[in-house]
Amino acid sequence: MSSVIEKTFSGLVNSVFGTASPISPLGQTITATTGLKNVSLGLVNFVEKLQAARRISRQEEEHCLEHESREWVKLLSSPGVGSGVVADIMCRALIAHVRGFSVPSLHIHAIKLTQSPNVYHKKIGYLFVSESLDPGSELTLLLVNTIQRDLAAPNALEVAAALASLPTVLTPDLTPVIGASLVRCLAHQQVYIRRRAAAMVGVVVVRGGVESAGDQIPHLLHLLTDQDPGVALSATSSLAKIYKSSGEGRGELRDQVARSAANLLTQAMNGALPKDYQINALPAPFPQIQMLRVLKELSTKDWDVPSEVIRSLNEVLHQPWGGKEMGLYAVLLECVRTITALPTTTTTTALMPQVLKVVLGFLKSTNVDLKYVGVRAVFVVFVVMEDALTPDHLEAVMDCLYHSSDVLQASTLHLLCAMANAHNYQAVCTTLLEFSNRISVANTQDSILSKLATILALHCRDVHWGVEFLSPLVLSSHTSDPGLTTALMRILEQGLHEEHTHRAAMESSLELIFKIFSQNSQSAAHIGLISFILNLHYLSDPKQVSKYFTDSLLEKLHLVDLKLCDLSVFQCLNNIGLNDPSVCAEIVALLQPYRSGCEDLTVRQHANEVIRWLGNPELSRRVLLRQEAIMTKQLPVDLTLSFLDEFVVRSLEGGGLPFKPLGVSSSGSFGHSGGSDRGEMLASVGSDDAHSSTPSTGITSATSLNSCTLTRSAMTSSKRVWSAKGRTRQKSEGEDSLSRPQFDSGCEADGLHRTLMRDEDDDEVTEGSVELADEAQEDDKAKETEPASDPRSQLTQALLAGLGMTRGK
Repeated sequence: MSSVIEKTFSGLVNSVFGTASPISPLGQTITATTGLKNVSLGLVNFVEKLQAARRISRQEEEHCLEHESREWVKLLSSPGVGSGVVADIMCRALIAHVRGFSVPSLHIHAIKLTQSPNVYHKKIGYLFVSESLDPGSELTLLLVNTIQRDLAAPNALEVAAALASLPTVLTPDLTPVIGASLVRCLAHQQVYIRRRAAAMVGVVVVRGGVESAGDQIPHLLHLLTDQDPGVALSATSSLAKIYKSSGEGRGELRDQVARSAANLLTQAMNGALPKDYQINALPAPFPQIQMLRVLKELSTKDWDVPSEVIRSLNEVLHQPWGGKEMGLYAVLLECVRTITALPTTTTTTALMPQVLKVVLGFLKSTNVDLKYVGVRAVFVVFVVMEDALTPDHLEAVMDCLYHSSDVLQASTLHLLCAMANAHNYQAVCTTLLEFSNRISVANTQDSILSKLATILALHCRDVHWGVEFLSPLVLSSHTSDPGLTTALMRILEQGLHEEHTHRAAMESSLELIFKIFSQNSQSAAHIGLISFILNLHYLSDPKQVSKYFTDSLLEKLHLVDLKLCDLSVFQCLNNIGLNDPSVCAEIVALLQPYRSGCEDLTVRQHANEVIRWLGNPELSRRVLLRQEAIMTKQLPVDLTLSFLDEFVVRSLEGGGLPFKPLGVSSSGSFGHSGGSDRGEMLASVGSDDAHSSTPSTGITSATSLNSCTLTRSAMTSSKRVWSAKGRTRQKSEGEDSLSRPQFDSGCEADGLHRTLMRDEDDDEVTEGSVELADEAQEDDKAKETEPASDPRSQLTQALLAGLGMTRGK
């Protein structure tokens, strides 16, 4: 950054003092001032002093500028100071500003300098205001009258200086005032005034909206045919901003601007513009990029693209490839982005083969910067047309992944993650894991593992493959990413809920438990994973839960601190105790220290809940039986709580007021109370397996926490009106929906919800309402590809299948 400031400072001084006596970056002082008409000796001495202080240290330079700024303030405060002295001080302050020092006390003097009749002094004042003030500053209000007067001045230099300061002065409130002056500037005789004024109209549109530029539209349309191409370019860009801000209803304006942009693009590409726009041997690259961006701004999904636009884009794509002119590659990349932004029609699709050819040229380039550009271009094309990529593109992407450049590798990794879907996630994840094992950067490895967890959680449908892939990563002591464990839980839960994958998920989960128990030591995360899997088994079929697993888990829990475990461990303990009464005493003894001596209130609460459930198993069974009867509609539910009518009427007659919780609005209906008010029910009772002879009650885990919750909003979906005579009930639209079981989509996969009875001695349990969890998902089968000897070829074929190129086979 210091080199950039140094070059800027040197360039500024050279532009002021001329080329005969420059000040070099090394601090050489000026030896002569021959031919300098507008440079004072004080400015020359200031530059010499500043350079000498800079050679000593940064602190010395700051001290020098502080001393000089105090002298400037004293000099400007003296009476009768002339505009020439003020202009000289402003030049010094600009040099200090370039060096990174602020001079806020001089702004008012710069504003006064803009009112000077001397054009040179006026330009210095405008330059200082534009460089030192922020857009929309309150001090710029003092410049409005001056700018209006200068925009109408006969001297073109004054008009140009006022136009240059408009981006700093313009605010939404001032745009109507400046708009009338801009109209006169659009018809100015000088070319550069018309060009700057046309560009300023775009600034007016951005700051004040399209309404502030309504009068300038006819003048801008007239400038599209201006003899100077710079004026036409500025007018086209401003009209594009006007259309983008106005929205719909200006279709004719869009087509006219698009045709003008296409015409200018063709002229710039064919070398018809003046040589001033040419860079080396490349004809006008910046006007080409400017017009391509205009076409991209004009594009919408319902746009019928004119044929002139398609023709000009096709010519841009067919420019000769090669050479060291980076401007050509910038034009080609902008053209690719423009074409992908156009609506997908027959005419735009015809340009796609040439677009793919350009993208492939970027990917196969020997220049690493162009390879990076190619990766970004592949991402742009993939978002628009997934099935457009060819095997050559995918092989080139894989070559970029194994390149030595870290930036290129990171960009390619993001691209592969974005390209993953339900058809190719296996190949993508395998490639990412292989690449992760080959690198040694810890941060990159963590990022790859996080991406793997996201991809598998979204797209994995093969439960057996997902468990086999994630098991080594989850069981590894070097892997600490909790997202992998969460993804594994989600895959198992999905597999157990779907009928066609239930058996495979059950076998894979049992194999995973065996792997965890076979390790020498288990962490709290591993214990939580086992508990989660056992909870899923209880939910699926309690009779199939092996007593060997439950006994092994209880043995391991004596060696693990439950404060570090997941809440699913407490749910699993409750399931084990309710399904096997022989271990209830052991579970209660295990949780008793956490019930009384634990500082964590959450752990203490859950331990207390489990102990209370297991302390009265008969009541727990009755509660769960009642819950299952409600879920299966075998037991009617009184949602109106009619047994409280007499009590409520007596209370109201005695002067009582209705209770209104915080979640109740003034209309009497409950608002959204969030997930914290949700009741939680514990898992089922009755378990048996090949190793256990415990009698089963016939209650399955369908009554457990993960499949149903009691929500306060469901209990209060009917509006009630209370009066002195009693309570009349008004039917609401949500009441009918309560009679149908609905699944709660807010249930997370990391545990089953449960709730405790407030009183163990209560025999009657009244359920308000039940929301059931409907997690049925559509079957999305992944196609298997034939194995090949080359892993890159396997990934290419899988990506092609995921991109839709082999779906029809």
